[in-house]
Amino acid sequence: MDLEEGKESKDQWQLCCSSVYKAEVIYITQILFLLIILLFSIIQITIKAPNVEIYFSLISTIIGLIIPSPKMTKTE
Repeated sequence: MDLEEGKESKDQWQLCCSSVYKAEVIYITQILFLLIILLFSIIQITIKAPNVEIYFSLISTIIGLIIPSPKMTKTE
């Protein structure tokens, strides 16, 4: 077994009939989880559930996680 082959197998998972990258599965799972929480929060705000402040907090937290923070770069 080659070192490159061993490294590649650690980065990939075998699912059914194909292999997928571990990072892709984790990324898609995280995004889906965040979208579920976001939709739940929006629904709770629209139906005017009690204590809507927590849902606004969840929405702002999710937006803060998804949108990268701005960075100043030196342009020349």
